[in-house]
Amino acid sequence: MMKGITFEKDASGKDRFVRFDLEQHGEELHPLLKKMGVVQPPEGWDEALTSEEFLAEAKKIIRQKLEERNKV
Repeated sequence: MMKGITFEKDASGKDRFVRFDLEQHGEELHPLLKKMGVVQPPEGWDEALTSEEFLAEAKKIIRQKLEERNKV
């Protein structure tokens, strides 16, 4: 059995439901849930930065702050 996935039985004892930990498997399940209409992306989701873009922007800001500090 995989971590973050549990099978649940119905009243008669048969496997009926699957529970997924969305923290662990949410990224993989997002396209399926979206297709089913279960997940509505937050407003502005398509405009969000990727992790690589975020890292690049954060590095720029840190460099600017360090340069400002070093000028004093």
